[in-house]
Amino acid sequence: MVVRTAVRVPSRRLDLGRLIMVPLATLMLIAGAMVLRQPSDASTLRWIGTALVAVFYAVIIWAYLRRGPAKATGTSVVAHVAAIVATLTPFAFPLLTRGTGGVGRLLIADVLLVAGTAWSVWSLWTLGRNLSIIAQARDVVDHGPYRWVRHPLYTGEIVSSLGLAIAADNLLVGGVWLILVGLQIYRARREEQVLIGALPAYTSYRTRTAALLPGVF
Repeated sequence: MVVRTAVRVPSRRLDLGRLIMVPLATLMLIAGAMVLRQPSDASTLRWIGTALVAVFYAVIIWAYLRRGPAKATGTSVVAHVAAIVATLTPFAFPLLTRGTGGVGRLLIADVLLVAGTAWSVWSLWTLGRNLSIIAQARDVVDHGPYRWVRHPLYTGEIVSSLGLAIAADNLLVGGVWLILVGLQIYRARREEQVLIGALPAYTSYRTRTAALLPGVF
Protein backbone atom coordinates (compact mmCIF):
# COMPACT_ATOMS: atom_id res chain seq x y z
CA MET A 1 0.00 0.00 0.00
CA VAL A 2 1.34 3.41 -0.94
CA VAL A 3 0.85 6.14 1.65
CA ARG A 4 0.05 9.46 0.03
CA THR A 5 1.37 12.64 1.54
CA ALA A 6 0.62 16.24 0.80
CA VAL A 7 3.06 17.87 -1.58
CA ARG A 8 3.37 21.43 -2.74
CA VAL A 9 4.18 22.27 -6.34
CA PRO A 10 6.71 25.10 -6.28
CA SER A 11 6.09 28.53 -7.68
CA ARG A 12 8.81 30.67 -9.16
CA ARG A 13 10.58 32.29 -6.24
CA LEU A 14 13.90 32.50 -4.46
CA ASP A 15 15.49 29.18 -3.51
CA LEU A 16 15.43 29.54 0.27
CA GLY A 17 17.45 26.35 0.75
CA ARG A 18 20.22 27.74 -1.44
CA LEU A 19 20.24 31.05 0.43
CA ILE A 20 20.70 29.20 3.72
CA MET A 21 22.91 26.26 2.81
CA VAL A 22 25.48 27.93 0.55
CA PRO A 23 26.67 30.47 3.18
CA LEU A 24 26.48 27.83 5.95
CA ALA A 25 28.44 25.25 3.94
CA THR A 26 30.96 27.96 2.99
CA LEU A 27 31.60 28.74 6.65
CA MET A 28 32.07 25.03 7.40
CA LEU A 29 34.42 24.66 4.43
CA ILE A 30 36.53 27.59 5.66
CA ALA A 31 36.62 26.10 9.16
CA GLY A 32 37.74 22.75 7.75
CA ALA A 33 40.43 24.38 5.64
CA MET A 34 41.76 26.23 8.69
CA VAL A 35 41.99 22.98 10.63
CA LEU A 36 43.90 21.34 7.78
CA ARG A 37 46.43 24.18 7.69
CA GLN A 38 47.24 23.99 11.38
CA PRO A 39 50.12 21.76 12.55
CA SER A 40 48.73 18.60 14.12
CA ASP A 41 49.91 15.29 15.52
CA ALA A 42 46.65 13.62 14.46
CA SER A 43 46.83 10.31 12.63
CA THR A 44 46.83 10.15 8.83
CA LEU A 45 43.33 8.68 8.88
CA ARG A 46 42.04 11.56 10.95
CA TRP A 47 43.67 14.07 8.61
CA ILE A 48 42.04 12.32 5.63
CA GLY A 49 38.71 12.40 7.45
CA THR A 50 39.03 16.14 8.04
CA ALA A 51 39.95 16.69 4.39
CA LEU A 52 36.94 14.65 3.26
CA VAL A 53 34.66 16.71 5.48
CA ALA A 54 35.95 19.85 3.75
CA VAL A 55 35.30 18.24 0.36
CA PHE A 56 31.82 17.28 1.59
CA TYR A 57 30.93 20.93 2.19
CA ALA A 58 32.49 21.99 -1.10
CA VAL A 59 30.27 19.53 -2.96
CA ILE A 60 27.22 20.80 -1.05
CA ILE A 61 27.98 24.33 -2.29
CA TRP A 62 28.43 23.06 -5.85
CA ALA A 63 25.16 21.09 -5.74
CA TYR A 64 23.06 23.90 -4.30
CA LEU A 65 24.39 26.43 -6.79
CA ARG A 66 23.47 24.13 -9.68
CA ARG A 67 20.06 22.89 -8.58
CA GLY A 68 16.83 23.95 -10.20
CA PRO A 69 13.31 24.21 -8.79
CA ALA A 70 11.74 21.18 -7.15
CA LYS A 71 8.83 19.41 -8.84
CA ALA A 72 7.22 18.90 -5.43
CA THR A 73 7.95 19.64 -1.78
CA GLY A 74 6.59 17.84 1.26
CA THR A 75 4.34 19.92 3.48
CA SER A 76 4.92 18.06 6.76
CA VAL A 77 6.46 20.44 9.30
CA VAL A 78 7.44 17.46 11.47
CA ALA A 79 9.33 15.89 8.56
CA HIS A 80 11.11 19.18 7.84
CA VAL A 81 12.16 19.53 11.49
CA ALA A 82 13.34 15.90 11.59
CA ALA A 83 15.47 16.47 8.47
CA ILE A 84 17.07 19.60 9.91
CA VAL A 85 17.72 17.99 13.30
CA ALA A 86 19.22 14.89 11.64
CA THR A 87 21.53 17.14 9.61
CA LEU A 88 22.72 19.12 12.62
CA THR A 89 22.93 16.35 15.26
CA PRO A 90 26.43 15.07 14.33
CA PHE A 91 27.84 18.51 15.18
CA ALA A 92 26.86 17.92 18.81
CA PHE A 93 28.94 14.74 19.15
CA PRO A 94 32.34 16.43 19.69
CA LEU A 95 30.74 18.68 22.34
CA LEU A 96 29.74 15.59 24.35
CA THR A 97 33.18 13.96 24.24
CA ARG A 98 34.30 12.65 27.61
CA GLY A 99 37.85 11.51 26.90
CA THR A 100 40.37 10.60 24.24
CA GLY A 101 39.83 6.83 24.40
CA GLY A 102 42.33 4.11 23.62
CA VAL A 103 44.31 3.66 20.42
CA GLY A 104 42.05 0.85 19.21
CA ARG A 105 38.90 2.85 19.84
CA LEU A 106 40.26 5.88 17.98
CA LEU A 107 41.42 3.73 15.05
CA ILE A 108 37.94 2.23 14.65
CA ALA A 109 36.42 5.69 14.95
CA ASP A 110 38.74 7.12 12.29
CA VAL A 111 38.07 4.24 9.87
CA LEU A 112 34.31 4.70 10.22
CA LEU A 113 34.59 8.46 9.84
CA VAL A 114 36.71 8.19 6.68
CA ALA A 115 34.58 5.42 5.14
CA GLY A 116 31.28 7.13 5.94
CA THR A 117 32.42 10.56 4.77
CA ALA A 118 33.95 9.20 1.54
CA TRP A 119 30.68 7.37 0.81
CA SER A 120 28.74 10.57 1.58
CA VAL A 121 30.92 12.64 -0.77
CA TRP A 122 30.35 10.10 -3.57
CA SER A 123 26.62 10.16 -2.87
CA LEU A 124 26.51 13.95 -2.87
CA TRP A 125 28.43 14.17 -6.12
CA THR A 126 26.09 11.64 -7.74
CA LEU A 127 22.97 13.36 -6.40
CA GLY A 128 24.22 16.70 -7.74
CA ARG A 129 21.51 19.24 -8.44
CA ASN A 130 18.87 17.00 -6.82
CA LEU A 131 20.24 17.67 -3.33
CA SER A 132 17.87 18.97 -0.67
CA ILE A 133 17.79 18.90 3.12
CA ILE A 134 13.99 18.73 3.33
CA ALA A 135 11.82 16.31 1.33
CA GLN A 136 11.69 17.50 -2.28
CA ALA A 137 11.37 15.78 -5.65
CA ARG A 138 13.41 16.70 -8.70
CA ASP A 139 14.63 13.67 -10.69
CA VAL A 140 15.26 9.97 -10.07
CA VAL A 141 18.97 9.24 -9.58
CA ASP A 142 19.84 5.57 -10.16
CA HIS A 143 23.59 5.50 -10.76
CA GLY A 144 26.66 5.61 -8.52
CA PRO A 145 25.80 4.40 -5.00
CA TYR A 146 22.12 4.89 -5.88
CA ARG A 147 22.34 1.68 -7.91
CA TRP A 148 22.26 -0.26 -4.64
CA VAL A 149 20.50 1.93 -2.09
CA ARG A 150 17.93 4.71 -2.33
CA HIS A 151 19.40 6.87 0.44
CA PRO A 152 23.18 6.37 0.37
CA LEU A 153 23.82 9.85 1.73
CA TYR A 154 21.95 8.99 4.92
CA THR A 155 23.86 5.71 5.14
CA GLY A 156 27.17 7.57 4.93
CA GLU A 157 26.09 10.06 7.57
CA ILE A 158 25.02 7.24 9.91
CA VAL A 159 28.39 5.48 9.49
CA SER A 160 30.52 8.62 9.88
CA SER A 161 28.53 9.78 12.91
CA LEU A 162 29.01 6.32 14.44
CA GLY A 163 32.74 7.02 14.19
CA LEU A 164 32.22 10.29 16.05
CA ALA A 165 30.12 8.52 18.68
CA ILE A 166 32.80 5.87 19.25
CA ALA A 167 35.50 8.53 19.52
CA ALA A 168 33.40 10.40 22.09
CA ASP A 169 33.59 7.47 24.54
CA ASN A 170 30.27 8.51 26.08
CA LEU A 171 27.07 6.49 26.52
CA LEU A 172 25.04 9.67 26.05
CA VAL A 173 26.50 10.09 22.58
CA GLY A 174 25.62 6.47 21.82
CA GLY A 175 22.02 7.25 22.70
CA VAL A 176 22.09 10.36 20.53
CA TRP A 177 23.45 8.26 17.67
CA LEU A 178 20.52 5.83 17.98
CA ILE A 179 18.13 8.78 17.86
CA LEU A 180 19.94 10.00 14.74
CA VAL A 181 19.45 6.60 13.07
CA GLY A 182 15.73 6.78 13.86
CA LEU A 183 15.52 10.29 12.46
CA GLN A 184 17.24 9.26 9.24
CA ILE A 185 14.88 6.31 8.78
CA TYR A 186 11.83 8.52 9.38
CA ARG A 187 13.29 11.16 7.08
CA ALA A 188 13.81 8.62 4.30
CA ARG A 189 10.25 7.28 4.61
CA ARG A 190 8.67 10.73 4.40
CA GLU A 191 10.95 11.69 1.53
CA GLU A 192 9.90 8.60 -0.41
CA GLN A 193 6.23 9.55 -0.04
CA VAL A 194 6.99 12.81 -1.85
CA LEU A 195 9.08 11.07 -4.52
CA ILE A 196 6.45 8.43 -5.23
CA GLY A 197 3.75 11.07 -5.59
CA ALA A 198 5.78 13.33 -7.91
CA LEU A 199 8.03 10.99 -9.93
CA PRO A 200 6.31 8.02 -11.67
CA ALA A 201 9.68 6.32 -12.33
CA TYR A 202 10.52 6.25 -8.63
CA THR A 203 8.12 3.39 -7.84
CA SER A 204 9.95 1.05 -10.24
CA TYR A 205 13.34 2.20 -8.92
CA ARG A 206 12.16 1.58 -5.36
CA THR A 207 11.25 -2.06 -6.06
CA ARG A 208 14.78 -2.99 -7.14
CA THR A 209 16.89 -1.17 -4.53
CA ALA A 210 17.36 -1.31 -0.76
CA ALA A 211 16.59 1.65 1.47
CA LEU A 212 19.84 2.16 3.41
CA LEU A 213 21.94 -1.03 3.24
CA PRO A 214 22.54 -3.03 0.03
CA GLY A 215 20.40 -6.17 0.08
CA VAL A 216 18.69 -5.23 3.36
CA PHE A 217 15.11 -3.88 3.55
